[in-house]
Amino acid sequence: MSDIFVMVRNQNNYAMTSVDGVAFITLLTRDGRVLAEEKVDLIEADAGFDDLAPGQYTVVVKHDRVEPRSAAWDITIGNQDRVIVLTFVYLEPERVLLRVLATVEERL
Repeated sequence: MSDIFVMVRNQNNYAMTSVDGVAFITLLTRDGRVLAEEKVDLIEADAGFDDLAPGQYTVVVKHDRVEPRSAAWDITIGNQDRVIVLTFVYLEPERVLLRVLATVEERL
């Protein structure tokens, strides 16, 4: 079982919790079906999906006031216990996605 941890950050690596007071939404999908949906935390700008079985998943971060309106990242979870950390980085003044950073850590 593995976990996926999602963070939304601005270009200075500060939590970007919302735009115009509206929170970002994260989705976890598998085979085109939404398995879970979470608003990012309004203090830390993060969300998490825990205890995921091996398989193919897609994480989507959505907000109607940024470009693109949704950004997706595909993940393959194997048999090892891992924590996959995805950081969606936005250029805040222009409200544009700059990049997605992905790291994998050992699960404690």
